[in-house]
Amino acid sequence: MKKALLFLSFVFCASFLSAQCGELFFSEYVEGYANNKAVEIYNPTDAGINLSGYSLVRFSNGSTSANNQKYIQLPDVMLDAKDVYIVTVDLTDMSQWNSQFDKPVWNGTNVIDTLFDSVTELPILDGDGNVVFGPQYDMGSAIFDPNVYNEEYDLQAKTDVFLCPDYDTNNTMYFNGNDAIALIKGTDTTDPTQLVDVIGVIGEDPESTIMEDAWVDADGFWLTKDRTLVRDADVAGGRNALADVLFQSGGTFVGEGWTSYFKNDFSHLGAHESVCGVSSTTDFNEVPFNMFPNPTDGVVTIEAEEGMYALSVFNLVGQNVKSEILEGHGIVNLDVSTMTPGIYTVSLTFEDNKISIQKLIVQ
Repeated sequence: MKKALLFLSFVFCASFLSAQCGELFFSEYVEGYANNKAVEIYNPTDAGINLSGYSLVRFSNGSTSANNQKYIQLPDVMLDAKDVYIVTVDLTDMSQWNSQFDKPVWNGTNVIDTLFDSVTELPILDGDGNVVFGPQYDMGSAIFDPNVYNEEYDLQAKTDVFLCPDYDTNNTMYFNGNDAIALIKGTDTTDPTQLVDVIGVIGEDPESTIMEDAWVDADGFWLTKDRTLVRDADVAGGRNALADVLFQSGGTFVGEGWTSYFKNDFSHLGAHESVCGVSSTTDFNEVPFNMFPNPTDGVVTIEAEEGMYALSVFNLVGQNVKSEILEGHGIVNLDVSTMTPGIYTVSLTFEDNKISIQKLIVQ
């Protein structure tokens, strides 16, 4: 009898999981410095899904509606089973680093040096007493050097699509800590039955309800401002029950189902660990490599920890636009000056047919 009960429990759990892993949901949320704003969408199903059947919506400052400037249909792209898709605000011009509104999404060329406490003006130390290094600022603006590269701070290269380049035309991706972000089916923002997943609470402005710039966790720490949120591995579907996501229905958000990380943490983007499964593409990138400067309109330097034997560059539709046979060197220079501006994928082949890939932005 006990074996029968265990079997029935297993069947029930498997059926429940299968039902839950049946729709797209947010796997990551980035609200960092200036315009470092991105969301990652995960496909937990066993088949590819065309993203053009979905839209992103920003319910701004407690609003329960979204005009044409605050929702945007996703591109006509197939998202493979168990894979992720990263959407970032379209501000990539590094020459605008000192502007007020058009500060660029970081591309890894941040100047890195000792971090100092703003009150004591002493170096910040980690738990072991070591000096902490990080991005440098001048009068509140990040400092960049095109001759250096730190993959840790490269959000542009992790991005699959950049949306909303002009705030006055469409500002869906310009979310702040008090804006609810929703993934919906179709483009009808007025139909609550089309809600797929929501971060925050539609109809609530935490600045008014809890006197905070963002929704907070049980300990009172910000969740949706100056933080990176990663969906917990045991989450198998979106948060879309009206009692959870609508303020007028009693909805609240304290970060349930999410793990909160520091501001400007991009390290989790690109793959999602889930009970629904992990994309096979996570088998790639066994050999780390750096590309700099990125973006570029000239020559990009590639440095790898092992010798490179082949290099290929693919455009967004998968066409091979450039290939080179290499001689096993750890440093190569790639001239992209004749390539059409856009987003490309650089694929490197190492010994034993190990493959690593990264995105390259040609300006």
